Amino acid sequence: MTEFMPLYKKLLRDPVVFARHASKTSLRSYQRGVAESIVDSVVNERGLSFVIIFPRQSGKNELQAQLEAYLMTLFSNFPVEMIKVSPTLLPQALNAMRRFERVMRKNTLVEQVWKKEAGNSYKLGEARITFLSGAPESNIVGATASGLLEVDEAQEVTILKYDRDVAPMSASVCATRAFWGTAWTSSTLLARELRAARADEACDGIRRVFTLTADDVAAEVSAYRKHVDERVAHLGRSHPLIRTQYYSEEIDSQGGMFPPERIARMRVGAVGAGSEPSVQ
Repeated sequence: MTEFMPLYKKLLRDPVVFARHASKTSLRSYQRGVAESIVDSVVNERGLSFVIIFPRQSGKNELQAQLEAYLMTLFSNFPVEMIKVSPTLLPQALNAMRRFERVMRKNTLVEQVWKKEAGNSYKLGEARITFLSGAPESNIVGATASGLLEVDEAQEVTILKYDRDVAPMSASVCATRAFWGTAWTSSTLLARELRAARADEACDGIRRVFTLTADDVAAEVSAYRKHVDERVAHLGRSHPLIRTQYYSEEIDSQGGMFPPERIARMRVGAVGAGSEPSVQ
């Protein structure tokens, strides 16, 4: 055990090195900065609030699981509590728990020592992570996050639910907060926290916002470019789903799926066909 300690300490100094050697996972360059910034805030008790907006299928959930595994290992000798909130229990929170379990099972440092403490809670030494549902009807009042509070798919969690039930979880120690998601409209929780994080960045220069587009991901993952090109060819670059899910562009909440210019194009096409559509 004494001979192993130098290697153990080396792995725990860097989440990127930890993922590569303990979990056999190489984080992509755009994932590394996120992991390092969040870990720095947690370890040094800075209490920063981060917003991470990644396109669909770009490795956001894998990054979360690797980050959670690292922090659980790093704080295994301390009573640190982490909370992860998903928009629903089924399937989103359950999927998050499965990813976490998969990463922990294949991690050579902790594969034999972590345990599932309850239906939605995991423990490694003194550290604990709990997965909760952020659905409007969920009863999650009373949970406490002393290390990290995560909100996954934050664009789907209501502002009321977050402000009333989730935000107080980190209040007593001002824990680090991470809002993960995909762009949608300017009226979501994710959009609100994005504006706040950008304002804080402008004040102190500390990076809090990590926003990627499909082009950023495709620069490292060639297969991703093919997938996105096929989706754009099918739906069009201006389609709301392409703009938000792949290019991280907010769409106007009042325009929704059918902004005025889209309705106008629909009308022109219908008139050419000899009929006038009724748009509800």
